[in-house]
Amino acid sequence: MAPTLPSSDQASDQDNWDNGRLARKRQLLIEIVLRNKLTALVVDGDTTCRVLEQLLLRSYGVQTQGVDNGRDAVALIASGVKFDLIIIDMILPVLNGLEATRQIRDMGVHCKMLGVTICSGESERQVFLAAGVDVFIEKPLDPEHLVPILRELDGQ
Repeated sequence: MAPTLPSSDQASDQDNWDNGRLARKRQLLIEIVLRNKLTALVVDGDTTCRVLEQLLLRSYGVQTQGVDNGRDAVALIASGVKFDLIIIDMILPVLNGLEATRQIRDMGVHCKMLGVTICSGESERQVFLAAGVDVFIEKPLDPEHLVPILRELDGQ
């Protein structure tokens, strides 16, 4: 007797069960209640990206400030403003994200830095990490990447 494959009803039930688990896992990843006040600087030359990244952070209760170039980010940090998280794009006008990251780290800033870019190659990742970012992700910034970082910063 040949083995039988599950009927379409059985396969559908199995798929639904798996999808339910995956959906719940995804929901747990994006749900967060911060216990502490967190602040973030978003450095992105693309206005739409910067606004969307700030909105995502604010939806989790993070206070944000945004600038559109690396020079302004460095100047803001040099003025003494402190952040828990800096999200910085690699490709920026005036002063690129790599050099801005280096200058910020050279000032002794130890906050978490998240490097984001549309360039997702291994060489870009290595160069950005070497410049001083802690985490490198390809745009767009999404809850699945952001929430674990926020939990870490919040001590959860």
